[in-house]
Amino acid sequence: MRRSGPYFLLAILAFVCGILSYRSCIQSWDSQSTVVDKTILLERIRDVCKMVTVEGDVVELYNETQTRHVTLYLPFPTQLSFDKKATVQVTGTILVGYDLEGLSTNVNEQTRKVTISNLPKPEVLAIDHQIEYRMLEESWFNGFEPADLTMLSQNAREALKDRALTSDLIERAEEQGLGLINTIEQISLAAGYDFELILEEREEVSDKPLLQ
Repeated sequence: MRRSGPYFLLAILAFVCGILSYRSCIQSWDSQSTVVDKTILLERIRDVCKMVTVEGDVVELYNETQTRHVTLYLPFPTQLSFDKKATVQVTGTILVGYDLEGLSTNVNEQTRKVTISNLPKPEVLAIDHQIEYRMLEESWFNGFEPADLTMLSQNAREALKDRALTSDLIERAEEQGLGLINTIEQISLAAGYDFELILEEREEVSDKPLLQ
């Protein structure tokens, strides 16, 4: 009977170790790990000469519906339509200004004259947008694929660009640009130089407000 004491303690110790091992396994099963792998697909650096004169913030809801027609034989040919719909909230910042790479400047020291020509028209220089999918509704034979989500993002970006072109952002950018040219003219005149700005004929721009 005296020898049973150590065996009893060993049995209790083994039982406790078994419980701890079981709890450790359960916790390891419950834990999650995330592995992030980043690969640079394209890296390009180039010199540009662009001037942003107007910045506009836009929030829009973009809706798109695609319909797929399928012919089923039940047993006679029957054409059915399957829709997939998406509602996307687009939040974007639109930068409008001038691409000055084609701008021509000339300073004639003999005639003391500053000439600026080939002033480009204001344009949308960049669109920084974020997308939030409010609703994605699929149907049989017409579900969303990764390519569809990419196309939705591109279409939403184009919608922001169209909104900018039909608003007063372009007109405001032109006003800001001409204001800067006027400042250059005043500096030139103060320095004793004549100033000439050669403008091409421009198309009439819209005066519709950006945010309604």
